[in-house]
Amino acid sequence: MGVFLILFFAAVLLLAIFFRFRAYKDQLYFESKGIPYQGNGSYRMMVNMYKGVGLIEGITMMYNKLKSENKKVVGSKDLGMCTLTILDPALIRSVLVKDFDHFADRRQFKTLKNDVIFAKMLIALRGGQWKALRSKLSPTFTTGKIKRVFPMFNESGKKLVTFVENEMALSSGMEIDLMDGYSKFTMDVIASAVCGIDSQAFNQKEPSLFERMGMKMQLQFGGAQLAKLLVMLMSPRIANLLGFSFFELEVQEFFSHAIKSSIHHRQENNEKRNDFIQLMLEAREDKLKTDESELDAFEKDAIIKSGGTENGEKTGSGDLLDDDGIVANAVLFMLAGYDTTQSLLLYCAYALALNQEVQDKLRNEVGTLLENDGELTYETLNKMQYLDMVLNETLRFYPPAGATDRGCTMDYKVPGTDFILKKGQGIMIPIYGLHHDPEYYPEPEKFDPERFSPENKGKINQYVYLPFGAGPRNCIGMRFALAEVKVAIAHLVHNFMIEPSKKTLIPMKFSKASSLKPDGGMFLALNKIQH
Repeated sequence: MGVFLILFFAAVLLLAIFFRFRAYKDQLYFESKGIPYQGNGSYRMMVNMYKGVGLIEGITMMYNKLKSENKKVVGSKDLGMCTLTILDPALIRSVLVKDFDHFADRRQFKTLKNDVIFAKMLIALRGGQWKALRSKLSPTFTTGKIKRVFPMFNESGKKLVTFVENEMALSSGMEIDLMDGYSKFTMDVIASAVCGIDSQAFNQKEPSLFERMGMKMQLQFGGAQLAKLLVMLMSPRIANLLGFSFFELEVQEFFSHAIKSSIHHRQENNEKRNDFIQLMLEAREDKLKTDESELDAFEKDAIIKSGGTENGEKTGSGDLLDDDGIVANAVLFMLAGYDTTQSLLLYCAYALALNQEVQDKLRNEVGTLLENDGELTYETLNKMQYLDMVLNETLRFYPPAGATDRGCTMDYKVPGTDFILKKGQGIMIPIYGLHHDPEYYPEPEKFDPERFSPENKGKINQYVYLPFGAGPRNCIGMRFALAEVKVAIAHLVHNFMIEPSKKTLIPMKFSKASSLKPDGGMFLALNKIQH
């Protein structure tokens, strides 16, 4: 036993010396080139988890510390990768837009052999394949295409109102948890407007099969799922041996069968529908082209700066939009657009409940325009200027992602330093910290839609407001998400007064197992408005 203990402690000591030596080498690597070193990011995240510190809280603590030390760029080792965290808006612009050719990819990771769907998603592709698919898919997200699917958004919005009314009747009072209603709304929109499928989400209180499969796709940053995710990111070989995949096989099979059945039905019956499956089928046949008149100034700037990323380049395209590719990128709506959209809707309702003057002004705008125009249409929605301001402030206060990243695709000299970021190394941008920085947003913890009024919006540096990222690698589904969310908000404020209830958490607490989700539901008091 004595010999065993000696060997055990000797092994522990050697490991400690090894990791300390590695940490010293990492520190020397950055600091010898003038970049401050902030330690091992993976280790810091695990320590935070042990202490009960969530992702958003961790990002906020890191950002505030760096800001107080007047550091604009720092180095760390994250998941075995040398990474720069950047806080400077000018450098953020360089990475996301100006020097995009050096940062055309997300941080590098390998897809696993069981990830048939994930491997063909736009977010998983790199280089020429990503450029080719992005070019094909971009025309499906123009204003005209969103307008085609808008009636489905509106129908889901009406179902949401009925669901909330029923929930209020069942609870014998005004207090309800909006989590369920917004979950069903988001799932229903994705099912109908993307997949051409009836989700049956609003047909029953319990989650439908479509809902259950969709929920299983959502990534959680806690417990066993986080451990599994870390293994997949740090050691794909071991993950493959253990049979890991980003999505359970049951989920992959469900969506593959449902969407391919829809595709084959259309092909066999020469049937066309106004949904994103149809748009992707048309994109596969090169029937869709980007109309630059529908792009805003920043989108056009991003295209120019990307050196032609969106100009129809076909390099490496292969079979990216075969049936499996269409399944993958339809499912991407679920992966990227369910949790984020549901959370955004919850936080908007929460902000309106706590800011009655804002809510009254918004209800006035929605009611006036609906009275003049009748049915809620895409054109009517776009007239709602104050709704746009409220949504922009919600996105500032509660961005869908606490941070974003980029992978270096060719060696890059960081402006203002002697540091060369090598190909394969990474960049991290702390969005939540930027959005709550008093240098850019006076009284950042105050919910103030006037920041985004026509008079004030132009004063905001667009590289400290990044709810959907920026540049060619921004969120391609931004227009879809904004239209979907606006519909739900307009229906809610037009039909209900929203107030805090006894169960409303003030201040808000974020879930520790998700990037930005409320902890313990979203209980609010709703009072039906009679029209």
